[in-house]
Amino acid sequence: MDIQRKQKFLIEVTYIAVLFALIYVTFKYFIPLIFPFVLGFIIAFAFKPLIRILTAKLKLPNKLSALLVIAFFYLLLLAITIFLGIEVFLYLKDFFIDIPQLYNNVLVPWLTGVLTELERLASQIDPALVNQVRLYSAQILDSLGNLITSISVGSVTYITNIAGKVPLFLVGFLLTVISSFFIAMDYQKIVNFLLDQVSPNKRSLIIDAQLFLVSTLQKYGKSYLMIMSITFVELTIGLSILGIESAIAIAFLVAIFDILPVAGTGGIMIPWAIFTFLEGNVRLGVGLLVVYLIITIIRNIIEPKIIGDQVGLHPLLTLFAMYIGLQLFGVAGLFGLPITLAILNGLHRNNKIVLYKERRPSEPTAQSE
Repeated sequence: MDIQRKQKFLIEVTYIAVLFALIYVTFKYFIPLIFPFVLGFIIAFAFKPLIRILTAKLKLPNKLSALLVIAFFYLLLLAITIFLGIEVFLYLKDFFIDIPQLYNNVLVPWLTGVLTELERLASQIDPALVNQVRLYSAQILDSLGNLITSISVGSVTYITNIAGKVPLFLVGFLLTVISSFFIAMDYQKIVNFLLDQVSPNKRSLIIDAQLFLVSTLQKYGKSYLMIMSITFVELTIGLSILGIESAIAIAFLVAIFDILPVAGTGGIMIPWAIFTFLEGNVRLGVGLLVVYLIITIIRNIIEPKIIGDQVGLHPLLTLFAMYIGLQLFGVAGLFGLPITLAILNGLHRNNKIVLYKERRPSEPTAQSE
């Protein structure tokens, strides 16, 4: 009996290990290999309801409706990209222009004043310390100058590396555009062909997984909309208290930027705080950092809870999946692994697959003696 239990346990562990190994290999190697086509399929799938509505309302051929909808999407994407690209370029230009001015006009005079005061104090304590303080002062100023130079050189190197990847990105983007057009125009034929390649049982499982995927993505969108709204309210209150003009508009833009998992709110708030410190506005700089810390702490607390409640996962499991996903697959894993677990959990709860044992409501609860 013990041997049978051990065999059953080993089979279950092997099944789960193979399942997660397949998920890992798929996300780590296979999907990146065909990513333009995967993205093209996702775009075509996302606009499938709109294409269907356009076909029914305007009595247009399905392929023409797909062509119009996808073309409009890419034109809108192009317009937004150009607009944001110009804004980012102007921001970076002003940023690199302002760094030397802030260094020469603000930071150096401030440091010189501090070091001069240190020399005065040293001369009062022990005149022999003055030369040592002057030596350290020169070293500090030289180090800062080297730091500014390193930042400039590093920025140029980073931009050069990005520019080197542009041709590959353009090829991938072109493949995405072309594939999304073809997939959208023949979406049902392609899906039917793929489903015909699997057995009826697996076909039913794939259809159920697709339904859970759509439902999970909708719940994810709702979750992050709630998180963005909370961040917007926090920012509006914090910036208003600090006396920032156009606090509502700035809070709205930062809340949208907060969706980005790597940069997030800190991508704007931290550089903003640094600039205010360099300009001598210590009160505003400290205030911005305090607002950022409050937002970060609250988000780290509520994000796993909100997402877990929406997609049906325990907050601890959601937090665990987000962390492991980020470590294994980067930004994509931060979202992808919790979504994958939510889909698997949904299939499990609907008795499509068995992932783990759980106590049913009809089963007796163990009583402690």
